Amino acid sequence: MPVNDASRSIDNPAAGYLLAAVAGLLAVLVAAAAERWLGLEDLSLVFMLAVLLVAARTRTGPAVLTALLCFFAYNFFFIEPRYTLYIGARQGVATVAAFLAAALLAGRLASRLAMQVQALREAHRDALARQELGQRLTVAADEEEVVAVANAVFRKHLDAYVWIRLGERGLHADDVEPPAQPVVHRIDALARSRSIESVVEHGWWFLPLPAPDGPLGVIGLKLPAYIQQPSENQRQLAREMADDIAQALLRTRLVADLQSARLTTETERLRSALLSSVSHDLRTPLAAIIGAAGSLDSYGDSMGAEDRHDLLETVRSEGERLDRYIQNLLDMTRLGHGTLTLHRDWIGVDELIGSAVGRMHRYQPTTQFMVRVDPALGPVWVHPALMEQALFNVIENAAKFSPADEPVAIDARRVGDHLQIEVSDRGPGIPEEERKRIFDMFYSVERGDRGQQGTGLGLAICRGMVGAHGGEVEALPGMDGRGTTLRITLPLNVPPASS
Repeated sequence: MPVNDASRSIDNPAAGYLLAAVAGLLAVLVAAAAERWLGLEDLSLVFMLAVLLVAARTRTGPAVLTALLCFFAYNFFFIEPRYTLYIGARQGVATVAAFLAAALLAGRLASRLAMQVQALREAHRDALARQELGQRLTVAADEEEVVAVANAVFRKHLDAYVWIRLGERGLHADDVEPPAQPVVHRIDALARSRSIESVVEHGWWFLPLPAPDGPLGVIGLKLPAYIQQPSENQRQLAREMADDIAQALLRTRLVADLQSARLTTETERLRSALLSSVSHDLRTPLAAIIGAAGSLDSYGDSMGAEDRHDLLETVRSEGERLDRYIQNLLDMTRLGHGTLTLHRDWIGVDELIGSAVGRMHRYQPTTQFMVRVDPALGPVWVHPALMEQALFNVIENAAKFSPADEPVAIDARRVGDHLQIEVSDRGPGIPEEERKRIFDMFYSVERGDRGQQGTGLGLAICRGMVGAHGGEVEALPGMDGRGTTLRITLPLNVPPASS
């Protein structure tokens, strides 16, 4: 663990005793200089200061040694008769004895205070390390990110690389070399027997990742060369951080399980919605076609020409309805599998809108339209068939909800570097909280702006086709607060230059 100079002096006994010897020598030199040039007579404070300085940076042993060295040096060099340990005057004996007692007491107290301060400093540093680890683990989305965070934090605070073993998988950051295979086999055996607690092997230190049902795995720390054995403080910090990492790994697994369960639920919901949609949207036109064909077969000779024409028109319109439904299903499948290919070409915006409106008139001849196209708009570089289908789906959605005497408004204009096409109806509108959901598949099975007869695929397909062109579709409040406006926004792309 990176440490400052003070903590290194406290933790290294040899350095402490060396500091005691140096402090005693310096005290003699300073006392001699003070006596000669400053005329000081009482030099005990110089030696007391040396004892306090050593005690503040070391443990009790070096502090006691400093006190004894200063006691003998003070007696030998500065108490009459000098250069002997004999003390001639009675008051000199009392002075030296008092000095020794004060030095030992002050050294002991200063050493204890220094160790308490150092313990608080280490506790604060460890708390900061765990706080940083916890903050970074909260945003780790998967096991790989957890390992990357663990490696970064251990490198910063313990100067150690991280390797994590989960089952048969070893996870590590890109800059970490995993342990040798024999070491991995031994650690796997210890993990299976649940006997691994703290193992140092070939420069690696291994700890279990605790979990409620037993160890989740093993975390290995590649120690730096200057650490032969982790200190107790390092061991405690590493165990606490291993606990935090284990909890983060459990959380990522729980999140993955929840996402899998949510995906399964969503898939089941879509399957049920598809079955419901197919049962309604296929059987209804098929029933009409079968009924019309049966009537023609059984009573065609006795029917008038107009009645036969009506029945044949039913067969044609319901067949076209089936064709649109099946095309929607095929388009949705292509979008879902990412196989939609764009074959772009130039087409005028008025031509694009006119084609979609004309197609809508064939299915609903009574629908009214009010079309405004900015004359300054030139042709656009799109896939004509796909964009016509997307625009038709939006127009068809609006036509379902526009009252018979109210036209569907279509407005096309240029806004900056984008084409904006707005299709507005005068229907009941969509609550604000529902507007994003109308682009979900099969939403009309539950509710929405597409009515009870819709499949719930039209607007979802529109969003996919427009999105393939780099655009977007959004639902907005209608004009004058009535109805709904669906806005298609497309970038005005320029075709790449041909080589």
